[in-house]
Amino acid sequence: MSKIDEYRSFAAVCLDLAKSAADRTDKTRLLLMAEAWLDLADRTAALIKSPLRRFVEQPLVCRALGPTLPDAD
Repeated sequence: MSKIDEYRSFAAVCLDLAKSAADRTDKTRLLLMAEAWLDLADRTAALIKSPLRRFVEQPLVCRALGPTLPDAD
């Protein structure tokens, strides 16, 4: 199972738990957790498509490497 599938599976578990949660606060937290897992899955998928370009766009990386970077393509 890939990390993306694993993250989506965690989101599904959170959604299932939210359906059965009696307390509104617990339900809200579980829905937010599911959303965060799905966001992580989407971000991971995007990194897989363009790992170097995404990595070098990070502010800390830009500061460390400077403005001149090798072409990622």
